[in-house]
Amino acid sequence: MTTSSSSSSKLYRNKKPLRDIVREHLRNSIYDGTLPPGTRLVEQELAQQFKVSRLPVREALRILHHEGLVEHLPTRGVVVRTLDRRQVSELYDLREALEVLAARQAAERVAEGAPTRLSAATERAGDAAGAGDASAVHDANSSLHEEITALAGNKLLAETLEPIVGRVDWLRRKVEDFGMIQAEHEALAAAIVAGDPEAAATAARDHVRASRERTLKGLFDS
Repeated sequence: MTTSSSSSSKLYRNKKPLRDIVREHLRNSIYDGTLPPGTRLVEQELAQQFKVSRLPVREALRILHHEGLVEHLPTRGVVVRTLDRRQVSELYDLREALEVLAARQAAERVAEGAPTRLSAATERAGDAAGAGDASAVHDANSSLHEEITALAGNKLLAETLEPIVGRVDWLRRKVEDFGMIQAEHEALAAAIVAGDPEAAATAARDHVRASRERTLKGLFDS
């Protein structure tokens, strides 16, 4: 098991809780493939690597488990989750239902006068794509979806989405058709900013279904 340890010595200088710093390191390593599916994550080894006690590592792994990025196997312990075609398809079924609702409710709130930063989020993604910064594009796209969920103002919806956000972000990073994604996001953001619930719901549905097709093809049909 290998992860980046270049900043391990800086952990205690960071104002974030150690568990969050370790979680972010591990999450990024899962996202970028440094920790591929099936990799064992051993508390003691990670604690030594990050130069922390086992407690923040245990808490970080617990959060990653809640996000769906790792799983507990009876014979191997904690490992990076492996997603098969059926699991990915089911995840997109759930994502479609929840994100269509979020987009609809976000547009309703905008129509009632709620402020939104969606246009700025799509601009950041476009600028990052133009600069060829894939990591920044993924971060901006994730922020866009987080903003839509927050704008919807539905606490139960946000809580329901939380356990799948990690896996959804992970899958987003598997496909880098930035041009198509940017166009879909711009259509989605425009519908929400216009306060049009039906158009927002349609744009969200179209985006998730296109994303499902791209992801399944990229992961299993290449």
